[in-house]
Amino acid sequence: MLSAGVPALAQDEKITVEGLFFFDRNGNNVYDAGDAVRKNGRGVSVRNVDTGQMLGDFRTGADGRYRVELPKGPNYEIRNSDIFDYTSTKVGYNISESLTTADFPLRGSRVFGYSFVDANGDKVFNPGEQKQPVSDGSHSGRAWITGTSADGVEVNLLAGPTAADGTYSIEDVPSGDLTLHAPNLAYRGLVLDADTPDVDPATLTRKLDAFQDRQMRVDLRYLVAKSDPALVGLTLVPAKPSYRSGEKAKAVIEVANKGNFPEKIKFILDGHNTTVDSVGDNAVRVEGNIMSLKEPLAAGATAKVDVGFTFTWDSPDSVRALVQRSDSFNDADAKNNEMSIDVTIDPPVVDTPATPSSEGTATPTPSSSAPAPAPGGAVTNEKLASTGASPLGFLALGGLLLAAGAGAYFVARRRRS
Repeated sequence: MLSAGVPALAQDEKITVEGLFFFDRNGNNVYDAGDAVRKNGRGVSVRNVDTGQMLGDFRTGADGRYRVELPKGPNYEIRNSDIFDYTSTKVGYNISESLTTADFPLRGSRVFGYSFVDANGDKVFNPGEQKQPVSDGSHSGRAWITGTSADGVEVNLLAGPTAADGTYSIEDVPSGDLTLHAPNLAYRGLVLDADTPDVDPATLTRKLDAFQDRQMRVDLRYLVAKSDPALVGLTLVPAKPSYRSGEKAKAVIEVANKGNFPEKIKFILDGHNTTVDSVGDNAVRVEGNIMSLKEPLAAGATAKVDVGFTFTWDSPDSVRALVQRSDSFNDADAKNNEMSIDVTIDPPVVDTPATPSSEGTATPTPSSSAPAPAPGGAVTNEKLASTGASPLGFLALGGLLLAAGAGAYFVARRRRS
């Protein structure tokens, strides 16, 4: 059914609205040399102005372009949907006819700076100093940005090639929670300058939260690495000249970073006469008596670690601690890696059976079944009991004597007769 007063031909007619989203890097509102297209962006939203009805969202493609076909007749509002992450001088168009140049210039932020090896340490790029990365085709040596845009989109942007003057840049950066990552060039013997760094030399990152007029400078100054972990202190608690095998004690180990970059130092309490039981909160146990600081130690800084241990009886001469060389770099000074304390370790105490004292000997308790006292004048065997003799023996002896006497009497009578 046709609407009243509208010819059938008019109802079938369409209008076309299309345009380009681009990053207007020079700010002239025209897509020209040096600008870049906004690939796969949010595009536009379309609303029927006459009815207020929202007709839909239309994203851009890989070429940065969008295209919308609409029934001819109503007035439409074409609105820029990409203004959450970027700014723009064009927020929308009101149209009723076909429009093929409904373009939207966008402006993002820019991160830039120098990326080079600071050979003379003056923090300035000089002619003859090496840019990083050296090769324009190298991607692994470039800085990059990660995070989430204000519109909730995952961000991963890579810097372009470093120019001959040592400068790099990352263009068209959206607003949001973003972090810059500096490349790790340890494999080339290079580390970030830890003295007033633009990037945290321990994590190789920098939070992007200091833009001014959509610009933020972050220099990446590299130095030739100098690794020099050192052991500068060793004390025992309690401190005494001798200990006993099996005794527990504490070693306070102090390490220092005398190199030019933050380093997570490893150290050892020599296990030839000690067994590590525990380590302080600022360190972790790697394996056996090998330990490591939890966090990288800044260049020029020191740290003390409490190590609980038990003495053993294997080698009673000294307690020794030492630091390990870096996993990535040679040690600039291996002479400051070790300290020891001479001790004497006595053998363990052997438990022996205790000898009972004379005072501890118990007197036997008299029997509760002792005989009742005898009546007055009665013959008793009290003296015999006190000597331990028995009356049965005396009775038997008396019987033998009587028998012998009787026998002699009868023999004498026979002789007389």
